[in-house]
Amino acid sequence: MAPRGSRDEEGVVDPEELDITKNEQVEQLREGQYVIATDSAGEDFADLRADIRAELEAETRTEEGDVSDPRSALVDYLESLSTANGFVVAGRFDGDVHVGESASDDPGAVFGDLLTWYARHVDEETPPREVLGILCLAGDVQVRYPMRTLVDLLAAHDLSPDDSIRDLVEAVRGDGLVLPPDDDASG
Repeated sequence: MAPRGSRDEEGVVDPEELDITKNEQVEQLREGQYVIATDSAGEDFADLRADIRAELEAETRTEEGDVSDPRSALVDYLESLSTANGFVVAGRFDGDVHVGESASDDPGAVFGDLLTWYARHVDEETPPREVLGILCLAGDVQVRYPMRTLVDLLAAHDLSPDDSIRDLVEAVRGDGLVLPPDDDASG
């Protein structure tokens, strides 16, 4: 029998496995502030952690006496990435500062990581995609989807052009309008 909390026992996790500070992709900067790699950035992530920590801890001044610009280390880091797209971002949410980063050749993946990171910190109690929907509406952000998105939505709910708008409303009523639709939207 597998020990309690092993990965072989689906759905059971020991409290020690939930401690993010033991993960090699997590670096605590200060009390309550962490840098978390969202992919396997490896050495690039280790360099970023060192750069950010150095900027936070150092009170170095230039020869002219100006405080060094902490953004320069981030610019250098992003320029050194071997991917086409990436971000390093810090945000303040209810008084707590959180840092996130993502890098990929897929601009959609990087953009999704950024939006999801932001949504998770704006409201930790609400699912990120619901937060994003609320923020887009509250921010008066209009999004234009290709017509294929509507076709996929109808197909995901087993609807055709012969079905009514009422049928569509009934189909999406439970989970709300999710675009693009989940693969399992009809089930």
